[in-house]
Amino acid sequence: MLGTTGSEGALLNSLETLFSQYHKKIGVACFASNVARLRTIAVAAKKNDRHVALVGRSLWRMYEVAKENGYLLDVPEFISEKDVGFLPDDKVVIICTGSQGEPRAALSRIADDSHPEISLAGGDVVIFSSRQIPGNEKAISRVQNKLLDRGVKIITEQDHHVHVSGHPAHDEVVFMYQTIKPDIAIPVHGEKKHCVQMLR
Repeated sequence: MLGTTGSEGALLNSLETLFSQYHKKIGVACFASNVARLRTIAVAAKKNDRHVALVGRSLWRMYEVAKENGYLLDVPEFISEKDVGFLPDDKVVIICTGSQGEPRAALSRIADDSHPEISLAGGDVVIFSSRQIPGNEKAISRVQNKLLDRGVKIITEQDHHVHVSGHPAHDEVVFMYQTIKPDIAIPVHGEKKHCVQMLR
């Protein structure tokens, strides 16, 4: 990707605005490994007087690891999925796994109405705070269609500013190499074509 990526700071303003516009449950599907996104969602929710529930084992694992390493200490404690049903709909944000349509992830189970604690209904909102990874389009579409059948509003990055990449864009990688001037660089992530591009 040419150019530069956006910042989590700009995303915070966008999510704050979205959270203020809806008065039902709000679900946010994102990658569990994106700790910065968990913080952004938590801050936006706090500014809108909403509690944040984590739904998905990998989210809780990442949260615990982040806290152990000094991250996410400045946001309110996340609540359990078991507490969601005791809160008014307009006082909760649900962060869940499954942004790529994974069949056993929390969002797929919610869409199938088979999750033991979380249910969504007409007027609720699900924000896909991620990009569609190529090859996952059908799985994501399946989940989104099931949510739409239940009257849930879907918001993606095509509708609103709800995602920024956690990966650097081309110009940022060039800037990093020009700044650091490494003697050796070993690309370790991506396909062969990405690794070859890093050699240039």
